[in-house]
Amino acid sequence: VGRLGKEKNVEFILEVQRRLVKKEPRSKLLIVGDGPDADHFKQMAKDYGIENSVIFTGKVKYDEVPKYYTISNLFITASHTETQGLTVIEAMAASLPALCINDESFNTTVVNGLNGYLFEDEEECVQKMEDIIKSKTLQKELSRGARTSAEMHSSKYFAERVLDVYKKAINTQSQKFRSRFMDFLKKVKFWEK
Repeated sequence: VGRLGKEKNVEFILEVQRRLVKKEPRSKLLIVGDGPDADHFKQMAKDYGIENSVIFTGKVKYDEVPKYYTISNLFITASHTETQGLTVIEAMAASLPALCINDESFNTTVVNGLNGYLFEDEEECVQKMEDIIKSKTLQKELSRGARTSAEMHSSKYFAERVLDVYKKAINTQSQKFRSRFMDFLKKVKFWEK
């Protein structure tokens, strides 16, 4: 999901699909978005002989993107240029296990075996995809974990964490004030006549 540029490493994902479709012929790769390299990626799918197992949606309205998540079984990204990994969080919010290249932008969001997997190379990625496809139990567990993980990134959760920080700061300041005030009272011997 997103802009189709070389920096998104879509070539990697197409290579993964080429390998996966040999083992799982019914698998489909859904690529949502458009960009300067879309035609290159479409040609690559043809050259690989996988054009029937890859669906390019083109550009879609932002409010329609969730529909594409809901018709999917898992989410994959191999981009090394993400700063926040919002598409991963969106996918998890739709209960999709996330398969992400091992990159610092994903390794705080994706927890191996809980909500998806981080992979190092094409072979490992294909293996993880096969594991998920073949095991409905694993798919359900990862889906549950993905949904729970996404909630930790919700605006409500964020607001609660910010509120906790403020409460701690106020508490700390109150304790410091009380301590300084008691020291002051001791110095002036306020309670003694």
